[in-house]
Amino acid sequence: MIADLHVHTRLSSDSNAAPEQYLEFAKSSGHGLGAICFTEHRLFPSDREVGRLYEELAEQFQIAIFKGIEADTDLGHLLLFGVTDEVMRRFDLTARMLKSDSLIEVLHHEGGVAIPAHPFRGSGYGSRLDALLSRHGAALGAVEVLNGQNSIEENRRAQDAALKLGLTAVGGSDAHFATAKWFMTIATEFERDVHAVEQLCAEIRAGRARPYVFPGSD
Repeated sequence: MIADLHVHTRLSSDSNAAPEQYLEFAKSSGHGLGAICFTEHRLFPSDREVGRLYEELAEQFQIAIFKGIEADTDLGHLLLFGVTDEVMRRFDLTARMLKSDSLIEVLHHEGGVAIPAHPFRGSGYGSRLDALLSRHGAALGAVEVLNGQNSIEENRRAQDAALKLGLTAVGGSDAHFATAKWFMTIATEFERDVHAVEQLCAEIRAGRARPYVFPGSD
């Protein structure tokens, strides 16, 4: 199953794309995207209206939709999946400079995953992955090694780090617009189908995921 783990809509301040635009683009491409994760900047939409919209769009386009968030932390941006009420109670996810150490540990305890996004682009995660892994072990089990908006060198450095440290490697488009330049470029391939965000987290934690490059994007 192919899933894009890193996509922004107009709920992020730097995008004007509607969620349905991504789904229409994915369907028209014919490249078999099975799931899309909306990871807005410092926003985890929990209102029912957004939830209903995602359910309707998922049914209409037959593409699973999962909610995540691109959190702003003291080391850079962190993709969070499996956000629970306890995580939201303990952290103000709309804030900047959240403490990476505690956020990674709490989310892992709740069954979720925290993934350093584009760790070698404007981020302190790249240089500190080794130290973070020694402190957090399995709690930091994955890293975004292919990002559709990274340079070749930034992605190469992330791939090298994941291989050296034994981290699960994933990929995402980091799309802010539903165009060929931004979307349907990079994603993550799962060994099994995932139908809920809990399953997505479990598969990443088990290491059953790897980066995927769409045909014509390399």
